[in-house]
Amino acid sequence: MKNFKMLTLMTLMTSASVFAAGYTAFAELDVDKSGSLSVQEAAADSSLAQKFEQLDTNKDGQLSEAEYNAG
Repeated sequence: MKNFKMLTLMTLMTSASVFAAGYTAFAELDVDKSGSLSVQEAAADSSLAQKFEQLDTNKDGQLSEAEYNAG
């Protein structure tokens, strides 16, 4: 049982690390705390900047948190 708990914990930690390795957290990028990301704010994360136009589904020049999370 102890080994199972340890394996479960290690799996969860690895999963979180892999997930976090993607985009920088929305809150960190939203420098002006407007609730959306501008092109300039998104530029701080190169992988996000490359997909900005694709993720901006309503084409308002901003990424909402929902648009960000969809990516």
